[in-house]
Amino acid sequence: MYIMKPFFNRIGSKRDIVDKLIQLIPEHKIYVEPFIGGGAVFWRMETKNKKVIINDIDKQLIEGYRLLKKNDDNKLIIPPTIEEKQQLVNRKARDDNERLTQILLLSCNTFGSQGKYKIYKNTAHIQKIKKINEYSNKLKNTTILNQDFKKVIKKYDSKDTFFFLDPPYEKSIDTLYDNYFIDYKELVLILSNIKGFFMLTINDSPNIRNLFKKFNIVPIIVKQKSNSELGGSGDRRELIIMNYEF
Repeated sequence: MYIMKPFFNRIGSKRDIVDKLIQLIPEHKIYVEPFIGGGAVFWRMETKNKKVIINDIDKQLIEGYRLLKKNDDNKLIIPPTIEEKQQLVNRKARDDNERLTQILLLSCNTFGSQGKYKIYKNTAHIQKIKKINEYSNKLKNTTILNQDFKKVIKKYDSKDTFFFLDPPYEKSIDTLYDNYFIDYKELVLILSNIKGFFMLTINDSPNIRNLFKKFNIVPIIVKQKSNSELGGSGDRRELIIMNYEF
């Protein structure tokens, strides 16, 4: 069986700790990701018989998810060279398949997976395209939104809801989102008053620890391979924050 990995890449992916995170998720009927990003947890976990909502403020990323949801003919064609990939990204897409290919390349083949700038990796995404029907099928009954996270939390909060939140980290907001500010104090206030459960992953810092001190905090170290675009080699210190016992 194919283990589903994120179709679109993002900095700070949870691919390396996704199994650990899933083990900590409580029973729920409604699954909500207000900051879907690459969606490592969403793609790996079982979502059958659940109401599922994914959201992100990034319009291009959400456009990609919506195109992936309705793609069922597996006709994505990846150009063989970096130069041809760049030419494809630069031109106006001729159809939905070509537009989905553009977004795939922008999210996975650009520097830092920022979804913009030049193509610099020649990855062909063979397995993703081969299994694209599995990705599409998983999205069939998923609600895909492009809204502010606060609206999403308010709308779908209930005693049966589980929120998995992977917001931009303190030093990466400007990198990922132009002119979009997350007030972590406001986020703490919102999460303090929800009816459902939440798990949040974020960078480990004195400021974050202090802001979220009323919740259960588990520090973890994410092993990071040598990669100059992500800040070089070394381990990444993060926090798993929850409003329930684990």
